[in-house]
Amino acid sequence: MYLAVILSSLVLVIGTVRSRRAPRIRLVDAPTHEVWEIAFLAGGPGRVTDAAIAGMQEDGRLAVGGPGAVTVRRAVAHHPVEQAVLDALGRTPGGALSRLRGMVMRSPAVQEIGDRLADRGLMRRPRRGRGWRRMAHVQVAASAVLLLGGLLMTITGTAGDDAFTVPFVLRIAPAAILGIVVGSLCKLAHRGRLTPAGTLALRAAHAANSPGVVGGAVRPAAIVVALGGAALVADAVLRQQLLDAQSAMTTAADVSAASGDTTTTSSGDSGWDFSDGGSDVSWCGSADGGSGCGSSGCGGSSGCGGGSSCSSGSSCSSGSSCGSSCGSSSSD
Repeated sequence: MYLAVILSSLVLVIGTVRSRRAPRIRLVDAPTHEVWEIAFLAGGPGRVTDAAIAGMQEDGRLAVGGPGAVTVRRAVAHHPVEQAVLDALGRTPGGALSRLRGMVMRSPAVQEIGDRLADRGLMRRPRRGRGWRRMAHVQVAASAVLLLGGLLMTITGTAGDDAFTVPFVLRIAPAAILGIVVGSLCKLAHRGRLTPAGTLALRAAHAANSPGVVGGAVRPAAIVVALGGAALVADAVLRQQLLDAQSAMTTAADVSAASGDTTTTSSGDSGWDFSDGGSDVSWCGSADGGSGCGSSGCGGSSGCGGGSSCSSGSSCSSGSSCGSSCGSSSSD
């Protein structure tokens, strides 16, 4: 039993470390100044979608009102992501924001941003290390079952403890705990999406777009959302509707996961949106599948505005910037 757990843990650790190894890139590939790439690095497909909606609402091309209804005022797009928003609206009866958000997240225009960032070595593709994540899940579950089984056998007296001075459950507990700890750590290691180069790029984007750098000028809503998430949107109505849409998508994803149906929340092994429903929190790593600096540097309901520190609800500690505090834990 001990031998099996130790061997499994060694294989899991080695595989996890190898799958997390970042590709070598040229430093010139790291910086990014496009708002859509910044948004993707900071919060994934959901953040890109929120940034597009916020920008289009700010200049009057969209109107967002309660209860989560989006309407087109001027059908003008300046980027494929914005065109994806307009196209999705045409296929969304009533303009339901949560449904619109999911469609845009899965659109080729948004997915291709992740592919470009991965090609440049700034992000890790979702399928990378997926097998090791599953192995980690299996090891944690098997070790927990082992520990529970040993406890039941000890209680019922079926473990043959008469010949031993130490109860059966205590004899197997170190092996089970080792399996749980190693498996859990390997699962955590796969949460991040950003590579070290991606973390540096995001940190540079925060520095370049901080209020002090832009001279105190009002920053466009798209870049505010890209860097800090929907929680920093100035328009109270839009802010609440975007946060409500995130919450609704996360709830729907949880229900689908509980029922074993992930078809409505996942776009496949190669897709950049995940079964978390696209909430910023998940990208950050405090839920699932996210990276440290992913979701606002942390969390759709927290805030990391241009170079500011991550706030409540995030896995990032206060007093450090998104790029620096989250980056160390990012990568998947």
